[in-house]
Amino acid sequence: MLRSHLLLVILLLLTSPARAANKAVILRGGTYSGGEYAGITIDTAEPVIIEEMTLRGEGTLIASHYRRANVIIRNVRGYGPEGGRAGRFVSLEGFVNARIENCHLERTRGIYLLDYAGDRSERQTVRILRNRARNIDGRRGDGKVDLVQFAQLDKVRHLPGIEIAWNEVINEPGQSAVEDVISIYLSSGTAESPLKIHDNFIRGAYPLNPQTGSYSGGGIMLGDGVAKDGAAGDPAFVHAFDNQVLDTTNYGIAISAGHDCHAYRNRVVSAGVLPDGKRIAAQNVGIYVWDSYKAGKDRFHDNAGRENVAGWVKGDARNDWWRPHAHAWEANLNWPGEITLQVYELEWQRWQGKLQANSISVGAQPSPPVR
Repeated sequence: MLRSHLLLVILLLLTSPARAANKAVILRGGTYSGGEYAGITIDTAEPVIIEEMTLRGEGTLIASHYRRANVIIRNVRGYGPEGGRAGRFVSLEGFVNARIENCHLERTRGIYLLDYAGDRSERQTVRILRNRARNIDGRRGDGKVDLVQFAQLDKVRHLPGIEIAWNEVINEPGQSAVEDVISIYLSSGTAESPLKIHDNFIRGAYPLNPQTGSYSGGGIMLGDGVAKDGAAGDPAFVHAFDNQVLDTTNYGIAISAGHDCHAYRNRVVSAGVLPDGKRIAAQNVGIYVWDSYKAGKDRFHDNAGRENVAGWVKGDARNDWWRPHAHAWEANLNWPGEITLQVYELEWQRWQGKLQANSISVGAQPSPPVR
């Protein structure tokens, strides 16, 4: 049921003579609840709540293109096609506020937030909380992949109150194709209110063929990109802490650009092999802090790591971290003992215990009873 009369346009897209899929366009603010759609477009700057829906389709499931979207999305289930080309779960461009909470994403291209246009208050910010994602999928069907993420912020700058937390993201080899699972690209918090990425569980990020393919992606990228218009546009003031990052191939956690990015108290681990024991060819490093753009000390500075536990198997050896340009590297620990596939199950149990101890429910929740 739509709990608003303001969903004014419903488009019928005929996928076959016997089957129609509905797409909806929201033209006014309000709360929209229930039903199943192939996609929703938000075409208003008025506050919108989308909740308790199921979305299935090949294209972007929830979209707004430079309409100053102010949206809360909660308890929504989104499914991309099986064997087809997936679209984003959410794509907002030129938005003012985005809260995406307790949703279930499966076979989608994740969440993309581009060009923040709000008032830079904590009333108009970004919160991506308690979502469950399975198999973020950028495969195109022609043997190539598009660069997609569970969540990417792109030019979301100098914004307080950003939080990406308590999300559970699992990608399976051969069933997914993700770049950075969480990507902070040319985006930033503030010195007083850093962008917080915390208490997420991430398992898996692989090339199309993990046994032979090269790969540049990984787990959590705190800072990526160098702004053409100067240092003010670089990634900055990003804190990643208390995350569990498992088996994300090229890296677990990384800082490749920007300043004042800190990674602390994270658990980062990979056995370097697939479930059948075959080696992952592109396996690289658990944590790195590296000025990959060669921007220099004026643009890459005050990036640090502390109290992380990291273990990353690369070939027959360990490559737990690489920190040629870290401002500080304190009290970090190498993962103790041999790293085998069993470690993933132990980390999963640890995650379940964290959820229970903090009374956190992840993913779309059952609808409340009708009153």
